Amino acid sequence: MPSSPLNDVVTVVGSAYYQPIADLVQNLLRKKPGGPFPGGSGVRENGYAVSIIVLLVAMLESFTSRLRFVRNSELVAGGRSTPDLLAEYFPELPTKEDLVEVFLLRNVVVHNHIWHLDVSNYEAELRTISTPQDLGFQTNKHYADIVDVLTRRTLKLSLNVNPMAVDRRDVLTVFQVVWKTLEFMNNVDFGHTPLAGRTVGFFQKYRQFDELINELERDISSGNAP
Repeated sequence: MPSSPLNDVVTVVGSAYYQPIADLVQNLLRKKPGGPFPGGSGVRENGYAVSIIVLLVAMLESFTSRLRFVRNSELVAGGRSTPDLLAEYFPELPTKEDLVEVFLLRNVVVHNHIWHLDVSNYEAELRTISTPQDLGFQTNKHYADIVDVLTRRTLKLSLNVNPMAVDRRDVLTVFQVVWKTLEFMNNVDFGHTPLAGRTVGFFQKYRQFDELINELERDISSGNAP
């Protein structure tokens, strides 16, 4: 007897992140941030910003997992980080260096790397008492090469590495890098990285998910960034 056709599913979240991210961006843009504040960008600004960044990176990791599945025979992924793995799959990937900084920021946020800061004169300059490395945190392997400890930012993209200081400017930068990466993957092979179903509800209208980048740019250029 002929075998029955296989009914299967590949368990990739991927595009399910679009609307939750859109909801968070909408809430982030509803009000001006009202900062900066001692040591950070303020609870509301910071909370939405870090949440969006974590989900943006999770979305990219989800599509990367799908890529690993369909291209599994090409290499053994092993313990490679997502930036390293994508660089293996795509030698011409235009966001290689940017992804290293984006994933460092994600790790900083998720693991809450602590900075001990003197905020007694924060309007002039915050003074670092102890860095995460001083405090024994296991930092990213690239940390020393891409973080300016004096400014508490990454060297290329100027992303905040003090988790409390992360704001909508960081969201915009991460969104741009993640989407540029996904678009590159999609253009190489739509079947491997399908970016279909990108329509989201945003301020009572239907928009394409990547149009939210323009909304963030417009908001920041209007002077609403911290």
